[in-house]
This record gives sequence, C-alpha cells and structure tokens, in this order.
Amino acid sequence: MEVSNIKVQVGIQELNRSLKMLDLVIFGLVFMAPVAAMSLFGIITLVSKGNSVLSYVIGFVAMLFTAYSFGQMVKAFPVAGSTYSYAQRSLHPKLGFIAGWGMLLDYLFIPILTFLISASFANALVPSIPIWAWILIFSIPVTIINLIGIELAAKVNFVLAFLMIMAVLIFVGSTTHYLVTGNLGLFHLGAVYNPNSFSIGAIVGGAAIVTVAYLGFDAITTLAEEAKVDGKKIGLAIILACVIQTSFYVAVTYLGMVLMKDYTKIDNPDTAFFNLLPLVAGGLIQTFITLMIIASGVASALASQSASSRLLYGMGRDNVIPNKFFGYIHPKYKTPVYNILLMSVLGTVGAMAASLQVISDLVAFGALLGFACVNLSVINHYYIRNKQRNIIKYLVVPLIGVAVCIYILIGLSTIAKIFGLAWMTIGILYLIVISFQSKSVNILPTGTDKNIR
Repeated sequence: MEVSNIKVQVGIQELNRSLKMLDLVIFGLVFMAPVAAMSLFGIITLVSKGNSVLSYVIGFVAMLFTAYSFGQMVKAFPVAGSTYSYAQRSLHPKLGFIAGWGMLLDYLFIPILTFLISASFANALVPSIPIWAWILIFSIPVTIINLIGIELAAKVNFVLAFLMIMAVLIFVGSTTHYLVTGNLGLFHLGAVYNPNSFSIGAIVGGAAIVTVAYLGFDAITTLAEEAKVDGKKIGLAIILACVIQTSFYVAVTYLGMVLMKDYTKIDNPDTAFFNLLPLVAGGLIQTFITLMIIASGVASALASQSASSRLLYGMGRDNVIPNKFFGYIHPKYKTPVYNILLMSVLGTVGAMAASLQVISDLVAFGALLGFACVNLSVINHYYIRNKQRNIIKYLVVPLIGVAVCIYILIGLSTIAKIFGLAWMTIGILYLIVISFQSKSVNILPTGTDKNIR
C-alpha cells in the first residue's frame, strides 16, 4: 500500500512544507537547466564524435526508466534523503548508506561543475575578471539564498527558469531564421547521424555525459518533506520535468550541429557553443544567451546545493553520519545550515582546481550508481516485499533501468571509474568503522516503520 505522508522521528525539527507541484517541476528544470545543452555542447559533441543528438535521445530513454522508479519510490517514502532513504528502507540500511554515499559524489561535484561552466563563460564574456573571482561572485549569493530558505530559492528558481527558457526559444528562433533565410536548409540528417564517425561506444560515452545534463529530476524527491503535494504528484513532476527538458536539449543540440557541421573543428569544448552564437545572433542576443548560460550554472548550483544539503540531512537524522552537525536545522529558517555551508565551501574550492570533462564523468559515476539502487529498491519494495505482481511496473521497467545504468557506467572514462571506486571504498571503510562501533546502523527513524506498509 502506498503511503502519502510518513511521520518523521519524534522530537526532530521538521522542514517547512511550502512547495507546490509547479515549484517541484521548476526546481527540476532549473537543476537540469534548459540551457545545459549549450554549456555541455562541446564536450558531448566531441565524445559522441558528432552524434550528440543520438546521445541525448539514448540518455533520455535511459533516464526515463529511472525517473519512473523515483516516482514509484517517492509514493512509498515521501521523505528527505531521496536515493539514500529509498535504498535504506527498501533494500538494507547499509546498502542505503552506500547508495547515499554514491549520490554524494554526484551532488558534491555538481556545484563544482556548474560553477566552473558559469565562470568559463563569464570569463569569455569579461576576460578582465579571472575565473576564480567569477566562482566567488557566483557561490556567495547561492549560499545566502539557500541559507534563508526553500521559499526564497523557489522564487529565484522561477525567475531563472523563465529566463533560461526564453534564451532557448530565442536561440531556436534566431537559428531557424538564419538557416531558412540563408537557404542553408533546416533539415540535415548529418546533424543527427554522422556515418563517418558513428560508433556505439562513442554514442554511449556521450550518453554518459548526457546523464549529467539530466541530473536534477532525482533531486525533486529530496524536497519531499517540503512539498504540499503527495508522492504521486511528486512522481508526475519528475516525468514532466524530464520530458520538457528533453525537448529543449534536442532542439538546441540539433540546431547547434547544423551550424557546426564538422565536430573536429571544436577548439575549446568548454566554450564551443559560445563560438557559434555570432553566426545567428546580434550582439545583444549573444550577450543575453551567454548570460543565461552563466545563470544556468548558478541556478543548478543553487538547486544542487539545496538537494545535497537535504540528502546529508536525511543521513544525519538517521545517525549514519554525525547527527549533531548534519541533522541540524536552523530554528528560524528551517534549513540545514551546516550542510549548506559545507557544500558551499567544497563547491567553491573544487571549482577552482577542476577539469570539466573529468568532473562530468565523476558526477555521472555517483548518479548512475545511486540510480541503479533506486531501481532495485522498486523491485524489492513492491514486487518482493509487498508481493505486488505487476510484472511490467515493478519488475521489467526497473530491471531495464538497472541494466541501462550499469551499461552507461561501464562506458565512463577510466579516471572516473578509478576515482569513483576509490570514493566508494572510503565509504565502505567508514561504514565498517561505524558499524563496529555501534554494532548496527540505524534502520529507520523512530515511529516510521509502523506507518510504512
């Protein structure tokens, strides 16, 4: 039986419930960023060898299975913690910790990635200000907004989402006008499928990075304890965010490939899209779109910092990491302030010494591992534990989700897999230590399991 409201541990301060379904969809869109295809255009195009549109299509299909599984799990467990909470309650408390630890790699590196992208584009626009200074300019207000509370963050998200969607529509309109009026043709098969460079490995490699662009739909579930709607509507918000975002990604990437024609001409993948803008837009439009690409990084950092702090809060509340620090909620703002500050420092420092492609792969490693655990959670919770024998919904779909996640995970770069495995090893060692000290990891918050059926 699905549960619409799960009680949290007695005596623990609760997060403030204020978000509507539209807020959740916008949160997911802002986290994924409608203009993310612009900022990642160069990297995905190079890795996929000019077949980036196919990489996005494959990435979307792959993520759709997992998005469905997240929707199923948030109906059963509408609590903060997301991936960690689902695996902890559905599989095993220690597997929950491992899943949460893997997702921390994702959420930890997303602010680094997005600050770096924004700073690179801002530096291209205003070279006199160094990248490290731009990183500080972006990270400080992001932290302040998250400290004040989720309602302010939701309002900022709404404005940023509107502006980013406008940037996508302006680019699509300007490029279409340029191609049609210049008799260059709007439809080019080569922009979707490049027979000279096509390979499954290249497309899967591109799809692995596309996974980074889709990260954000999962973060919607970290706000479950701050939403006014039930788990079913949260699940619907996840699917809607993915579908809307895909239309933006494919349109931008396709038109970008039509303009570029030859992917081997990419000089600097970090700003490849920036170099296409002068072809189709005047100075004012170029500046606006570039500003929105910069804003998208800031917006994603805002959302990821919010999501990671809630993931840490869920783990801290259950005492799998120190509760006094990670489980603390500010009495006035009702936000996990220590977690927000920690994520801010790590994101800012990391962005000053990071490589864009390596960070992209590391983010994908953590996300794919966590996603596989969520798919397994659906199978164990619904099909095995509660004996709900809908084979398609609770067995076939999540199994496909697991298989796709593992397949893309294998396609990541060697350095990402080495670093990712090292990160997981540290997590396992930490788990062994705390398990030895306490004899067990807290399974569920007090008063929770009697409400879960």
